[in-house]
Amino acid sequence: MVPRESRNVSEASNVSLSALTPQLRESTPLQLGPVLLRPSLNYRYTQSDGFLAGPGNRQDSVIETIGASFAFDYRDLWSLTYNPSWTHYSNAFLEDRDSHSLNFNTGFALQDWSMGFSQRFRKGGQTLIETAAQTDQETFGTTLSASRQLTSTWYLDLSAGQDLRSTRRYSDVTQHSVSSWLRRQASSKVNSSIGLTWGYSDMDPGLNTEYHQALVRFGFKPTVRLSANLQGGIDSRKVDTAGFKKEENPTYSASLRYQAFDYTTIAINLSRRINASYFSNFNREAEALTLSLNQRLLGRFSLTASYGQRLSDYLGLLDNFVVGRTDKYDSFSVNLSTQLINRLSVSAFYRKNENATNTSGFGFSSDQSGFSIGYRY
Repeated sequence: MVPRESRNVSEASNVSLSALTPQLRESTPLQLGPVLLRPSLNYRYTQSDGFLAGPGNRQDSVIETIGASFAFDYRDLWSLTYNPSWTHYSNAFLEDRDSHSLNFNTGFALQDWSMGFSQRFRKGGQTLIETAAQTDQETFGTTLSASRQLTSTWYLDLSAGQDLRSTRRYSDVTQHSVSSWLRRQASSKVNSSIGLTWGYSDMDPGLNTEYHQALVRFGFKPTVRLSANLQGGIDSRKVDTAGFKKEENPTYSASLRYQAFDYTTIAINLSRRINASYFSNFNREAEALTLSLNQRLLGRFSLTASYGQRLSDYLGLLDNFVVGRTDKYDSFSVNLSTQLINRLSVSAFYRKNENATNTSGFGFSSDQSGFSIGYRY
């Protein structure tokens, strides 16, 4: 899926063990007292041609990445995952990078409420399409959620979150948000919700924005083979300074997953979102489409093919959300994976990326191919 954040060009060909079928991913965890540990190790080799290492600076490079994952689970109370990785570039123009991510999740009951808490951290220096450069950044995310059953079919879902992004060369952003949803669970197959979201984006340096969203959400799963989710509404935001007008735009996300046959799955994803840009005094409005196919071959191989397109408009806050830079990003990827022996898997991949833009220096066409080897305990 093409995410709403800027894609990591140099790591866009990342093919992990998640591409394998569930049967291939199954493993027996290590037991450390009451804690379960699922470690894994992955090596990825990528030949990348024509990607941007800076505005207007197209480069070729062999990219080698060693990544590890340590997933801890304590009964049903909490989970902790740590993912370090180290990336080496054969091109001396590019700097070798290491990245680290940490995710913690827990859930518990508090009287009549079901509570949830999550904490996320990531530090890295990926090459981003938005900046056309290796971009060192740290991100922190915190979410607190609460859900309560009101009647046999009605639920109240609340959440509050804070996301922080810190970079060396671009604007830092702190975003706060609060959401409230009234959900009706008609059955295990159908649910619907209506909700309100308030948020505030603090950009440094740059103008701050306040936004409100009125949303509806539907979930539909008539069979084990078919599921669909739809969320949509109006996003209303305004620069938090006198003299600026309010801007209203539609926002939505939709997904459809259909298992046509026992070993054939088709998925479609659509989205339209607005977020703070890396550039000072700009928001990025992105519309994305992703089509994917997963096919089991010969009872041993897993083939995944996907196509994605993302249209991005950069809205100038100083000009009352007038569109400046516009990007059209297209990507196609295919991945073939299999399990060699117990716990050891391999995959080969190819990816084509293109970005067309009205701003000089940010357009490119890149080809990436390679393989990965993974071990999961």
